[in-house]
Amino acid sequence: MILSGGEFSAATTAHSITTLQAALRFARRWNLDVREVNTDQGTQFFSPSRGDKKGIPGKIYPHRTVFGQFLVNTGIRHVVSRRNNPQTNGKLERLWYEYDRHRWRFPTLGEFIDWHNDQIHDGLWLEQYETPREAFQRKLPPEVLLGLHLHQIALLKAAA
Repeated sequence: MILSGGEFSAATTAHSITTLQAALRFARRWNLDVREVNTDQGTQFFSPSRGDKKGIPGKIYPHRTVFGQFLVNTGIRHVVSRRNNPQTNGKLERLWYEYDRHRWRFPTLGEFIDWHNDQIHDGLWLEQYETPREAFQRKLPPEVLLGLHLHQIALLKAAA
């Protein structure tokens, strides 16, 4: 399930952090913690060392960047995909392919995301005609579901 997305004129660190913050807000509404973020090796996420005295040439130091520091401050582990390895980000690549195919049907990326999250996908529980939204909810830990249920009850009592 897509938690957030954004279309920007340039791939920048600020845009990446803004999009991730929106995903974190979405996860918090479900009482979930994001523990890991997988990215490619784009410069908006980090830059390789230039062989300075504190680093090894070619080694990646994500914690030395604004994006990496944001992840450190929020307690999120940065999982970096290998270069030229489309299998790692294959689902994301497929998502952008689908968006390019259907973008004419939706005024905004947000509307596409809502539509996409409610479409049946072959990679999910096909016998049950499962959508990404349903798979997301099915895979939630029981304590999260119980917490959400109790929160709804508390809201109903407060409104009464």
